[in-house]
Amino acid sequence: MLERLQTAVSEDAAYFYSASIEKDTKRGCIGHLRGYFGSSGETFWSTWFEHLPALKIPAFRAELDAVVQALTEQGWLQSRSRMHQLCMLHPEARLSGAWHSGVYGFCFQTAHHRYYLRCFPYAGDYNFYLYCYVRPERLSERSPER
Repeated sequence: MLERLQTAVSEDAAYFYSASIEKDTKRGCIGHLRGYFGSSGETFWSTWFEHLPALKIPAFRAELDAVVQALTEQGWLQSRSRMHQLCMLHPEARLSGAWHSGVYGFCFQTAHHRYYLRCFPYAGDYNFYLYCYVRPERLSERSPER
């Protein structure tokens, strides 16, 4: 399912952040997971934020669990120090225009969804945001109820 993350291109920058309801609807944003590794840098804490609840179907929930598990096994969501090591291997993933020069962006997709992982591997703020979208070609199949 999740083979490897790709460095995001500049045209994807908006997908790493929350938008208006209209833009979220157009983009098919299901929601995002926000997390951090606590003061120790080793504890995983996260919170889910709904954007379009009608798109959060059981198949997506199962896939999201598998994606988070895969990201953890690959080291991205294992600890702040491991995330930092992985980000340092990809200086090209630095998000230009971000509030801090140490923000990195990666993306990947599955058969039905696109994911955008924004990493900030430093203490003092949330360490990651994982934005989840229905792929554009699948969006018409699952139009959210308004």
